[in-house]
Amino acid sequence: MIRILAAACTAALLAMPATAKADDFSLSYDVDRVPTAKLSLAACRGAIARAAGALGYTTRVDQDQGTLVTHVSGPRQEGRSLIAYCIAAGDQTVFVVQAFDYTGPDSPEVDRIKTQVGAEIRKAAR
Repeated sequence: MIRILAAACTAALLAMPATAKADDFSLSYDVDRVPTAKLSLAACRGAIARAAGALGYTTRVDQDQGTLVTHVSGPRQEGRSLIAYCIAAGDQTVFVVQAFDYTGPDSPEVDRIKTQVGAEIRKAAR
C-alpha cells in the first residue's frame, strides 16, 4: 500500500508545475471500484488511454506495476493534466481519475475531463 501511495504522490508531483499554489489551479476527481471480473487492470488502462487520446492529450507516463497502473497525460500545450490510476484491490479494480487545470480555480473543464475519462472506464466495465 505504501508503494501505491508513493507512486501516486510522485505522479501528481510530476504533473504539477513547480510554481503552482493551491489557489492557482482547479481539481476534479472521480473514484470508483468495479469487480475485477468486469474490469481488469488492462481494460482500465486501455479505457484511460482511449479517453486521454480523445481529449487530444499526450501520454507522459504509462506504467503497469502489476497491481497499480499509473497514467499521466496532458494536452501538448501546458495548462492541464490528467492523472489516473487503476489499482488491483482483492476482487475489485479501483480507479482514480484526477483532472487538473492550472489556469486558475473554478475551471469547468476539470469536471468535463474527469467525467469523460470516468465514463470511458465505466463503459469498459460493462
